[in-house]
Amino acid sequence: MAEKKNKAEEEIPSKEDAVKIFDAALSPLFDRFREKINKIQQDPPQLLHIEGGSALLRTAFAHYYAALFFCQNPEHCFNEREKAALYGEIVQPCTHCPECFKVAAHMHPDLFVFDTREANIDVDSMRELKKISTEAPRFARNRLVLLLETQKLSAVSGNALLKLLEEPNPYNQYVFTVSQREMLLPTLLSRGFVMTLPWKDSLQELTDVEKEWETILIKFFQNGTGLLDKTAAKGAIDVELAKLICGILQKNFAHAMAGRKNYLLASLFSTLSFSKLFEINERVVICYEMLNLMVNPTYAIESLLTELFVTLKTAGLK
Repeated sequence: MAEKKNKAEEEIPSKEDAVKIFDAALSPLFDRFREKINKIQQDPPQLLHIEGGSALLRTAFAHYYAALFFCQNPEHCFNEREKAALYGEIVQPCTHCPECFKVAAHMHPDLFVFDTREANIDVDSMRELKKISTEAPRFARNRLVLLLETQKLSAVSGNALLKLLEEPNPYNQYVFTVSQREMLLPTLLSRGFVMTLPWKDSLQELTDVEKEWETILIKFFQNGTGLLDKTAAKGAIDVELAKLICGILQKNFAHAMAGRKNYLLASLFSTLSFSKLFEINERVVICYEMLNLMVNPTYAIESLLTELFVTLKTAGLK
């Protein structure tokens, strides 16, 4: 079960370490996106989806948005009177007051964070979230719930979230980060407002390991060879690498859903229907769950990729 990360017994980070979570969002490269999210917070939707960018950038903006909710000393965004007159009195979080520190350290009593990269968001997590959502905020006017990397949610958890959103509590706001909106259940996506961060250049920002595994996956899905050469050695696939492979697959599923056929790996999946792409994404989610439950990562990846290979070959015969 995914644990909320504001429990007192957790080790308290230093202020300097904690506030680093805001760093990516504070870059001058993203001034326009901070202005946008500052304005969104003036009349916040029940649910805000943050897509695009990298997982690091999405996480930074989710926490920046949370700091906007709870900051004790918000600062004016604009010094020029012309801009203030144009945009209104928009403020931004100071990122260094006690409330901002509590947000960064996941210690704020009215902030709840669930991260699919660290634990499965399962039915028990949904029950906990439902219980939290029925309570009044403890100190602030509103409660904020961050669900990070929701492309890794199972269909069961996604439907449970949808039911929760269909019974809204006026004190609750939610932020979901997701690699790309197509990776969410359409009914869940339609409940919220989407803010899109700048997309990564898929080729330039790939690490050497990602490039290697994209090549391996393309070769395997095209002709069924090359995979065992990489997985046969004992310990060749650890949990970190297995999750990276799952991430590569999900990114390319999203490209296929969006019709981006200029990515070779994504083009292999573009022959599949939307429903089939959601189905195989659910299979990747199950693989994440297996890895979090300490299933042998080599077994988890080999079984996943073999199943996807069969799916692609079967679709090609139709």
